[in-house]
Amino acid sequence: MVRRLLIAGLLAAGAALGAGSAARAGQPEVIARNGTAITFPEATLAAFDLAILQGADSLRVDVYQTFDGVLVIRTDRNLAATTNAASVLTPPGPIKGEPAPIGFPIDFTSYQDYARLTARQTIPGRDNSFDGMFSAPILEDLLVLVERRQSERRRTIGLLIVLHDTQVHAARGRPMEPRLISTLQKYGFAASPDVLIGASEPSSFARLGGLQGRRVFVLGTPNSRPADAAQTGDRRSFADYATADGLRSVRNFADAVLVDVQDTLGGLDDGAPVPAVVGNAKAAGLQLFIGGYADADNPVQPRRAAIAAYRRAFDLGADAVVTDEPARALAARRHGH
Repeated sequence: MVRRLLIAGLLAAGAALGAGSAARAGQPEVIARNGTAITFPEATLAAFDLAILQGADSLRVDVYQTFDGVLVIRTDRNLAATTNAASVLTPPGPIKGEPAPIGFPIDFTSYQDYARLTARQTIPGRDNSFDGMFSAPILEDLLVLVERRQSERRRTIGLLIVLHDTQVHAARGRPMEPRLISTLQKYGFAASPDVLIGASEPSSFARLGGLQGRRVFVLGTPNSRPADAAQTGDRRSFADYATADGLRSVRNFADAVLVDVQDTLGGLDDGAPVPAVVGNAKAAGLQLFIGGYADADNPVQPRRAAIAAYRRAFDLGADAVVTDEPARALAARRHGH
């Protein structure tokens, strides 16, 4: 009961904070990564709802697909990493022609089994008292929530939908992209300019066809390659894509690039040289999104230091920041611009 009252209080406080806080024209966007994930378990409807009520302009939504083709919201392919899968599910068996899975991969799991799961906090040091309280949602659950909140609050709530393991499903003959398009059409989001589609696999963008909305190329760790490299024959690493030539090639299939504040930008420390990727992205005609704030690799900082970090990103010309703590990023934008 105490936890439920706390949730109600947090959401009520968020409602007060978020009134009228949508991004104004010409200002950088604040995108909540899988909700306000410093408060509730990430990628739950509670976390997304709090981010909306705090005034986040958009939500980053990490989407995977179950074995039987349902689009679900998680932040790790292995369900044991973010849910109670290890205690309620039987480890999945192999799929013909593929290696036996390790753990509980989403793409080896049926929706019937997925629907039994509850989410848990994944980052050490954060409040885990909400573990087991919220179900692991599917994409349709979030679209219903966003539709309702847009109507209630009379403002647009953007979505950055990041697709994962797209090559896995394409190779099995069950690509994710047509399912995404039909789902967005079902809820009236397919033609929205505020719905962005992200991926780390360039071939995924080709399967989106004529779907409207900006495409966002998500850069992985510098020394790794996109998961579709073997199929496309493109052996470039993400570090190669971050160069001036690489970003010019990205402009052929994407409108923006999402870089990690730690992996790609070295943390954006005060006084450090402006990372080359900033100018290279702008020169290539790409919008620049900077993510990784307050996540597992970038611990939550004291308020003053956190706001200074967001201001530096805005001052460098970032078009958006992606963060687990949207309220602080919004405060930095209010006071710095």
